[in-house]
Amino acid sequence: MLVLSFGVLAEPVLPVIKIANLRLPDSGESWVGQRDRIAQLMESLRPDVIIVQDVRQRGTASNPACWLGTRLKYSCDFISADRPSQSERRGNAVLTRLTAQQDGITLLHGDEAPAAAGMQRLQLQQALLNIYAASMCPTDNTAVSRGHQAADLRSWMDATAEGLPSLIIGDFAAPTEELVRQLPGYQPARRNPSNQRSDADPAAGARHGLDVLYQVRSFADITQQPIQLPASDAQTAPEPLGMMATLRITRIPASVDAEQP
Repeated sequence: MLVLSFGVLAEPVLPVIKIANLRLPDSGESWVGQRDRIAQLMESLRPDVIIVQDVRQRGTASNPACWLGTRLKYSCDFISADRPSQSERRGNAVLTRLTAQQDGITLLHGDEAPAAAGMQRLQLQQALLNIYAASMCPTDNTAVSRGHQAADLRSWMDATAEGLPSLIIGDFAAPTEELVRQLPGYQPARRNPSNQRSDADPAAGARHGLDVLYQVRSFADITQQPIQLPASDAQTAPEPLGMMATLRITRIPASVDAEQP
């Protein structure tokens, strides 16, 4: 008897990435008193990448973000537009347990004080993807200055993305509708951001806030959850820290020479 066997090729499993976007308590008693609990919370969530907003680096002391990175055994890349010689520098930090193949930094010019944006190209299983970290909250917070920052970011991404799946993680002062118009091809993981309006100018619209913007053609199965530090004896209510998005990569270019987005 002749038995024919037909092998069935299994569909490749598309990788999933987890991105946390946080704002930590400032260094001081609040941070020292909560940092161990925050580290335990992040260990339980196990994000692949953590972006920490509004980090303050004072002298040579370890800033809260890099302390957290060391505790979790993640790399920590502090991104700032301030000069290294300044006694206090402000910026963002990128923490990751993935391997970074490439990184970069640029300035976003929205007003008199430009903001720094960072990029890392990360290896996630068989996929390469770009992570862009940007705080787009200009000091004067006008539509014009927000538009300038978005244009700078788009130009930099066009020059560096090399056709790979890309995510933008940041704190966004623009209302959601404006943000989506400024960054075509990207959508926010948070579908219903809180309607936080400016007390000084209620007509300015709702501030979108912390989020992960994903490239629509490269990601699917998007879920998001708030990150809160649970209540304790010293803290009667949960403390919001940020959000985490989980996304599946749906497009894996054969090489970095693939078509540009």
